[in-house]
Amino acid sequence: METVNIPIEEYKALIDENRILKNQDLLVKVNQVIDLMYESKYGLYLGDFTDDLTSVAIDELSEWHLKGDVWNNV
Repeated sequence: METVNIPIEEYKALIDENRILKNQDLLVKVNQVIDLMYESKYGLYLGDFTDDLTSVAIDELSEWHLKGDVWNNV
C-alpha cells in the first residue's frame, strides 16, 4: 500500500468537495438552475430532447462529408 502526502489544506478542500458532490439533492437543484439560466439567456430549452440527433439528420449535414476532420477548425 502506498501513501501519498498532501498539504492539510488541500486534504480539507478535497473532503469538502467530496461532501458537496455526494449531496445529490444539491446537484439536482444546481442542474435545474443551470437549465433555467440557459433558457432565460438564450430562449431555449435544453431538456432531454434528442429527436433531432438521428443519424438521418447528421447525414444531411454537408460538414460531415468534408475531407479531413471538421473539428480541426472549431
